[in-house]
Amino acid sequence: MSSTFSKETFVRDVFNSIAPYYDLTNSLVSFGRHHYWRRTLIELSDISQGATVLDLCCGTGLITLELAEKVGTWGKVVGVDFSEEMLRVARKNRDESKFGPNIQFIAADALNLPFASDTFDCAVVGYGLRNVADLQRTLLEIKRVIKPRASLACLELAHPYLPVFKHLYYLYLNNLVPFIGQLLTGNRPAYQYLNESIRNYPDQHRITELFSELGFINSQCYELTFGIASIHIGSKPD
Repeated sequence: MSSTFSKETFVRDVFNSIAPYYDLTNSLVSFGRHHYWRRTLIELSDISQGATVLDLCCGTGLITLELAEKVGTWGKVVGVDFSEEMLRVARKNRDESKFGPNIQFIAADALNLPFASDTFDCAVVGYGLRNVADLQRTLLEIKRVIKPRASLACLELAHPYLPVFKHLYYLYLNNLVPFIGQLLTGNRPAYQYLNESIRNYPDQHRITELFSELGFINSQCYELTFGIASIHIGSKPD
């Protein structure tokens, strides 16, 4: 069995198992900061009214809903995720929102998106890049489906840069986050994976370099909350 297939299967099973508790747990373990990070992502993505936007690794659709508000009545947002249980929650959230009519959710693999090249005016990824089976291939696939001059905006948990704060943060990730996950979901391993996935993900400076290496232009990195999270922006050239 390939390592790519193994990671994909494992991560899908993790998110299927925690989907009903995902948003509540995120709010608790981030002390509500993920709302600020999400709003900042939307602001930096520079999405215009009427745009067609891809929300990759859309999860429960919270970012998708805010994107739909941003593009307005004449725009469209396509949310893609490979976890059917996360999409089940996302569709419920969509049905309860006034912005639902211009949202479409699709179950698909980030490594093989079911869209023609040069389809989207913008792409957004929230907390998805560290979970994909092949980071470079995913970024190239996003680059393929966005239009020339279109931007990609990625929000991800990152690596704090203050030494003492970084040490305390990793202690929190390693001990308290799995404990909170166990209390809320009964699934401690899922939140142990959260710790491992953050530690194993390249630091934000390496991601900036990777954007440039893969052909994105005007690559920028915005560090949030002392580097706990980061947002990377890049554009597809003409």
